Amino acid sequence: MEIFSLKILTIIKLLYVLRALIIIMILGIFGFLIFVIRFNDPNDFTLWILGIVAVFFGRNLFNYLKRIIISKAKYPLPTNLLCNILELGKPYYFGKDQFDLDEMINDNQFPLTFYYINNHQHPILQFDKDKILFHGQEYHWENFNWKYFFYSENPNAYKPQGKYLIEFYASNQNNTRIKNKIEFEKIKADENEVILLFVIHDLLFGTKKSYYY
Repeated sequence: MEIFSLKILTIIKLLYVLRALIIIMILGIFGFLIFVIRFNDPNDFTLWILGIVAVFFGRNLFNYLKRIIISKAKYPLPTNLLCNILELGKPYYFGKDQFDLDEMINDNQFPLTFYYINNHQHPILQFDKDKILFHGQEYHWENFNWKYFFYSENPNAYKPQGKYLIEFYASNQNNTRIKNKIEFEKIKADENEVILLFVIHDLLFGTKKSYYY
């Protein structure tokens, strides 16, 4: 039964907060074990064992709660896939891949047109049901191959510097194969919002690349 009628991105934010709280709890337990317990009392060893057990279960607690929350959401599968892409907990793939696009857009109040960050009059990215428009080029989702990944010019560096982006390869309205990338810092949009729209349209009209995360 659906109990979470929250917007998908609100659920994602909730999961981030939940994960942070669990991490703080685990660190707190570790701190207690290391700095408080001195093994001067026979019960200290028991407390240490219980602490280790609590840490072990704490690692799995987030995934357990995440599964419960998402299973009760209105749109479990898109929420799952977005979590997978963002590497937010253990990957899950449950939920229906068919839903009413207009209803979902309305429920989550998604914009379908995005503009340049420095020119709010010039659209750069548009979602139009089975079509997607980028830089004035029109593509159909049925042959639209895309991936979200971390791009770095020095990927082998100790701490590589870079950014996340979406790269795609598809045929435009002139049947010309084009490879391009979507850089989020150039778009006036929330990054997760754009990724989620990719997931939704990919599920309904595309090749379901979202499942590969």
